[in-house]
Amino acid sequence: MVDITFDPSQCVKCGACVRVCPMGHLVMTDAGPDVGRGGCMGCLQCAAICPRDAVRADGKRATVPESFDSLEALVMSRRSVRSFKPEPPDRKTIQWALDRANYAPSGKNQRSHRFTVVYGREAVEAVRQTALDYCRQSGFAPELPKLAEKGVDPVTCGAPVLIFCWSPRDSVNPGTDSVLALETAELLLVSRGVGTCWAGYMRRLADRSPALREKLGVPENCAVDCCLMAGRPAGGGFVNIPARPPAEAIWVDR
Repeated sequence: MVDITFDPSQCVKCGACVRVCPMGHLVMTDAGPDVGRGGCMGCLQCAAICPRDAVRADGKRATVPESFDSLEALVMSRRSVRSFKPEPPDRKTIQWALDRANYAPSGKNQRSHRFTVVYGREAVEAVRQTALDYCRQSGFAPELPKLAEKGVDPVTCGAPVLIFCWSPRDSVNPGTDSVLALETAELLLVSRGVGTCWAGYMRRLADRSPALREKLGVPENCAVDCCLMAGRPAGGGFVNIPARPPAEAIWVDR
C-alpha cells in the first residue's frame, strides 16, 4: 500500500483528491484531506488531480508536465476516469480510434478481434441491468446488486459508452491481440479528450452471461477479452503526472 500524505503548505482543501479516490481511502476532515480506513491500491489519482501538487506518495511529489503533446507525455498522463458527462463522444471520434486500432500488432496478422460499441446512456444502462440480472441469478459477484441498491455503480461508472473487444478462442493470440487493439484505441481516444477506464467487472460478466453475449453479438466460439468505459470526463482534469517506480526487468545478454 502506498503511503499517502499531504503538504499542508500547498493544500487548499478543495477535496478533489477525495472525490477521485476509487477505493474511498481518502476522507475530508476539518483540517483537510486525510487517509481513512479503506485500502490504497496505488493508482495515485489523488496526486494526478491535485491543483496545487500537495499530495505525496511515499514521500514523492508528482511532476507537472510542460506539455502533453508528445507520445511519452500521453502515455504517462493517461488516467482512469470514473466520472463522466452524460453525453457520449461523437461517433466519428470512436470509429476513428477503432479504425486505427487495426494497425496494432496482431499474431500472424490475423486481426481476428472484433469490437462491440454500446453507445449512449440508455443503451449502457440496459446492458448494466442485464449484467446485474445475471449476478442475481447466478450468484456471481454478489456484491454488485447490493452496491446497485445503494446507488453505487462500479460496473459502468455512469459512462455513456462501452467498447467491448472479443476474439475467437482458437485464434493465434486470443486475448492478447484484443488488448493490444483496445489499448491502441484508448490512447487515441485520450488524445482527443475522451476519458476512459478499463471495465473488468463488465468484461467478466459479458463473457459469462448468455443474455449479455447475445445482446453484444458475441458468437459462442468467441471470448470477451476486454472492455473499456469511455466518455467526456466530468469535473476537473488531471494536471500532474505521479511518480512511478522504475520497471523491474531481468536482462539476459548472453
